[in-house]
Amino acid sequence: MGIIQQQTIKGSIYSYLGIFVGFITTFLVQPHAISTEEVGLIGLLGPYSLMFAQFASLGFNGTVRYFPYFRSEENKHHGYLFLSCMVAMVGMTIFVLLAWIFKEEIISQKSQRSTLISRYYWYLVPLTFFTLFFNVFNLYARMLFNVITGTVLSEFVKRLLVLVPFFLIYFKLIDFDVFMVLWLVANILPTILLMHKLIRDNQFHLAPNFKFLQPEMVKKLVGISVFAMITGYAPLLLQNVDTYFVNKEYGLSETGVYVIAFFMANVIGVPSRALSNIAFTIVAEAWKSEDRPKISELYAKSCINQLISVLFLFLLIWANIDHVFKFLGPEYSAGKYVVFFIGIGCFIDSATGINAIVIGTSKYFKYDSYFYVLLVGITIVLNILLIPIYGITGAAIAYAIAMAIFNLGRYLFVLLVFNMQPFTYKSPLAILVGVVIYYLAIYCVPGDQMNWFLNGFLRCALITLLYGPAIYFLKISVDINRFVDKYLGVRAAS
Repeated sequence: MGIIQQQTIKGSIYSYLGIFVGFITTFLVQPHAISTEEVGLIGLLGPYSLMFAQFASLGFNGTVRYFPYFRSEENKHHGYLFLSCMVAMVGMTIFVLLAWIFKEEIISQKSQRSTLISRYYWYLVPLTFFTLFFNVFNLYARMLFNVITGTVLSEFVKRLLVLVPFFLIYFKLIDFDVFMVLWLVANILPTILLMHKLIRDNQFHLAPNFKFLQPEMVKKLVGISVFAMITGYAPLLLQNVDTYFVNKEYGLSETGVYVIAFFMANVIGVPSRALSNIAFTIVAEAWKSEDRPKISELYAKSCINQLISVLFLFLLIWANIDHVFKFLGPEYSAGKYVVFFIGIGCFIDSATGINAIVIGTSKYFKYDSYFYVLLVGITIVLNILLIPIYGITGAAIAYAIAMAIFNLGRYLFVLLVFNMQPFTYKSPLAILVGVVIYYLAIYCVPGDQMNWFLNGFLRCALITLLYGPAIYFLKISVDINRFVDKYLGVRAAS
């Protein structure tokens, strides 16, 4: 089994464990432990820190496409980690200054001024700092072919740590102020643990190597960083600008409802994130050796495999959507169709495969920046137009439209420039299978005939029992069939 398959499977296991922990936190504990306004606060601080951390990186994370030229165990990778950390410190200084200057603009709302966001505004500084350096260390570790550590820490360990303060406040053992301190600590610890892992593996090299940085190399690093500021920041802006506009228009309480619904739908994209983390390094190395067939094969496989996995998750969620919101309570009911449209957006983004990585690691990486500039403008306009009309559902519709436009553009670019066509008849066939199984589950297990928990369990079981064999026997994915055949062969032999 290759590097991608091994680490994708391991990464997916921890990602799904993280989903389970996140499910407990987000749906079983959080809505009943804190108010919708407090949920909104958490929902703003997290995404804001991600966006500000990306800004503070000053685009240097984009230089990983040149890491193969830095790679050298005996020369401690020519001081690449030192450069990353120094640029991050400069960016962090700029961020703190801008956070102070634009504080009022960031926290202002049309409906009312929230005392919560004012009180905890400066939590953004430590959150951004540790998020920034987690990204630095994780990207460095990925280039050393260690994808698992970062995935485990971000997808599983952090969610497990965050669950602790939620349990404490749920059982009224602490107040909200103490909760926020513990929540902050839970978000900080993964960075420290990742740094410890790099030190233990003798890969934490902070010694500079300025002799390696020839003028031509410096020019390339600066050039790619400028474009990476756009390509790196834009995806986070696209994912979180809706939260900003919802808070601006309606305040923290509606933001809390939107955040819960968004998280639920965003679960759909977990398998693709696990693959993308690993595929980046492999595709970058393939471009270096001009191995186009390998890239084309990986691109095609990513499309069908991600489509199958995200469709399965979407079916499970949407088949039980009414049960979920019944449990959350009436104050969250406005989030139902947020889940649907965000889910559609995630489905489109995942089902179109690693098009972003194919472009971003090639010599045409700059064109991805142009796509992002256009899309950010479209997304902002859509949010401004749709949120006042459709409320928080308008933000979700804007996200789905943006993802469709964006991935269509990327697909056409890869097709025309690289002559890579990833889709076959198997993609619509998989979608047809999913639609048929969804309606079978709804028909065979009506929602009003039994306890909602039992109903949900039976629907999930039926979808799983029908979907898996259908995908296998129709031979929609070569990788899935090969994996199942190998597993069944091992079982039969034992």
